[in-house]
Amino acid sequence: MRVLFTVFPGPSHLPPVVPLAWALQAAGHEVVLAGHPRMAERISRAGLPAVALGEQEDLAASVRACAADSRLDGITDPLGLGPDDEPRRIWIRNYLLSSFSHYYLTEQTGAVERPMTDELVAFARDWRPDLVIWDPLFYPAPIAARACGAAHARLLWGPDHIGWARARLAELSAGPGEAPRDVMAELMAPVLAKFGCDFDEELLLGQFSLDPVLPALRLPVDLPYVQMQQVPYSGGHILPEWLRKPPARPRVCLTLGMSEGRPDAEGKNLVKGLLDAVADLDVEVIATLTEGQRETAGVIPDNVRTADYVPFSHLMPSCSALVHHGGGGTFAVAVAHGVPQLIAPREVDDHTIAALVADSGAGLVVDQELISAITLRAQLVSILEEPRFREGAAALRDQMRAAPSPNDIVPRLEKLTAQHRTEA
Repeated sequence: MRVLFTVFPGPSHLPPVVPLAWALQAAGHEVVLAGHPRMAERISRAGLPAVALGEQEDLAASVRACAADSRLDGITDPLGLGPDDEPRRIWIRNYLLSSFSHYYLTEQTGAVERPMTDELVAFARDWRPDLVIWDPLFYPAPIAARACGAAHARLLWGPDHIGWARARLAELSAGPGEAPRDVMAELMAPVLAKFGCDFDEELLLGQFSLDPVLPALRLPVDLPYVQMQQVPYSGGHILPEWLRKPPARPRVCLTLGMSEGRPDAEGKNLVKGLLDAVADLDVEVIATLTEGQRETAGVIPDNVRTADYVPFSHLMPSCSALVHHGGGGTFAVAVAHGVPQLIAPREVDDHTIAALVADSGAGLVVDQELISAITLRAQLVSILEEPRFREGAAALRDQMRAAPSPNDIVPRLEKLTAQHRTEA
């Protein structure tokens, strides 16, 4: 069968796709990955066929602009999220829904000029895939699948917050009183009409979803999921010489995301403070820093090695601890190799990952309001010295390995494709 993957235009959104694409290709299926032009080279470097569609995107600027759109409040407000759910509300509104806005909102709400959607539909009608597997933030994909009669499924990379939000809206609509507006359906209508599509939940949630999330992270959503093991992928690279040898001291990986000069609770530079704070520890720190972070870090301690990029799937097996902000991809690599984690989440991060690490005993979490270099240092020492964290990390690793691999689920995908595919 022919399988079309669609990739959201963010570098971190490609690694979850590659192992499954390889598995389908190795099973004899014809595979193509489509995305915005900036992703084509990254896809081809993974040894997979790439199709560049749509326009070049300034994703960060687009997401910021979309997140500022007050119409998104019309989607989150009816969900009735209380103060305890504020991190979830922020994550849904400012990240997940800003990506929805990227494809469905413009200054003119009735506009239907969508280069990516138009070109993806045209490609799908020409290439005729049997199955479309799409990033849950890549909303043109289900339209293209319906336009060509393909089966289609989301490939999740984290907890299914959109599935949860849609289930919550349906629950409220079925209850007493006036049903809340379905703002997502309303905003999609002009684009769907252009392609002769009527709205239904499949255009947001897929006909089924491939779920690599650990059981403890899954939200209580009753949707058709196919469980799959998350296999970390770090891309093609040449291993540096220092990474080919075992470390002489406990190795700690430090990566705090792309924010330049991230402050601690007192307004000081967190990265600089943390590097200074670990200078006297008998550890080797591998710090992945952006150019801006490197410039603001000042003098680098002797026990710290900085790099703009290190292949985590090869670095993590040699690590005794990981310090990061709670990103899903980084978390998954650490889990795969049983590495304890120290998480310093930002307000914009999905805090469910941090909560799982703390609750499972696989590491510690620093509260955003209390974060400081001294706090992080003390907690890092605890993680390195107390065996309970290694035991908790090993338990999470075993959970991940218990799920079927991408190779294992290929026959299931073949059957589901036959069930859902139609003639357009």
